[in-house]
Amino acid sequence: MQDFRPVHLARMRAQHAQRIELEHAEALTMPYGQSWTALDGEEPIACAGVVEVWEGRAYAWALLSEYAGPHMLTLTRVIRSRLASLPYRRVEMAVDAGFNAGCRWALMLGFRLETPEPMRAYLPNSRPAYLFARVAHD
Repeated sequence: MQDFRPVHLARMRAQHAQRIELEHAEALTMPYGQSWTALDGEEPIACAGVVEVWEGRAYAWALLSEYAGPHMLTLTRVIRSRLASLPYRRVEMAVDAGFNAGCRWALMLGFRLETPEPMRAYLPNSRPAYLFARVAHD
């Protein structure tokens, strides 16, 4: 993982389930947070980060390339570690309600489902999403 640069999004070939999010992703990367990129050679295979909502709370996001599959174990380990090192007590992440692999990955990253029913009209194009959260213990 290295520091994120906007050119990484321009070069990203997002997986099909995230192509709409890619169009809106640059807004998530600045100015209040941290962002990272995983490269395979020069090819961005994942861009991820957090945006601070307020002190103690952040929103996590991730965009994965259609070529990320062989790298998922490493990506999961690295991103879990980065999330664990953040200074936020609560980190949230929304996942498209129809993106089962994204929901499974959120659980692997240590998030817990907080909305058993999808939140309506939450994502671009008014798509529904589930809310997941990682909350640090006292």
